[in-house]
Amino acid sequence: MVIGAVTSWAKFYNDRTAVSAAVTYLHIAGMLLGGGFAVVADREALRVAPDATPPERWSDVVDRLPGVHRWVLAGLSLTFATGFLMMFADLDTYFSSAVFWTKMGLIALLLANGYGRVRAERLLRQGIATGWRWFRRTSVASLVLWFAVLLSSTILTNV
Repeated sequence: MVIGAVTSWAKFYNDRTAVSAAVTYLHIAGMLLGGGFAVVADREALRVAPDATPPERWSDVVDRLPGVHRWVLAGLSLTFATGFLMMFADLDTYFSSAVFWTKMGLIALLLANGYGRVRAERLLRQGIATGWRWFRRTSVASLVLWFAVLLSSTILTNV
């Protein structure tokens, strides 16, 4: 049953340029949406100087972030869903690709980093100064990981 569904999807996807183009567009749009919001938030986080920002103002910086997280997760969800559709269209290529598995590992690291970021934000909301170190580290890691995912995606299109 599952094998038949995957085979049917692969044929449908590969025989219709408009379908494959739409799925690819939505995949890239999800990365742009999630990554775009994340990069802007990371830039803002790195501009804040913990020594120069009094603890009572920390909430100004951190209070905007839950809204950002929703957009990042929406973008990641769209990318994840369309990524599965693309993978099921050519299982042999993707399952044997080191670049594909590297990209999956980078996305797992991105999700773990996001969890660390949320924990750091909680510390800052509580006025705990050690949260700044993790807040900034997760911002740098986020920037690196988003661009690494983009690079691996670009390489994957040429495999």
